[in-house]
Amino acid sequence: MRPVVELERAGRTYGGGVAALREATVAIGYGELVAVVGPSGSGKPKQGL
Repeated sequence: MRPVVELERAGRTYGGGVAALREATVAIGYGELVAVVGPSGSGKPKQGL
């Protein structure tokens, strides 16, 4: 099945060189559910997922 959303080698680094996401690859198919989890203050909304 062809993915609806696909990321390859995605990353996010904040000021000071803090890596929140490093070379992440994910493929999300139609009808699949995805959750982004992490501690409070870890930048989940800023990842734009």
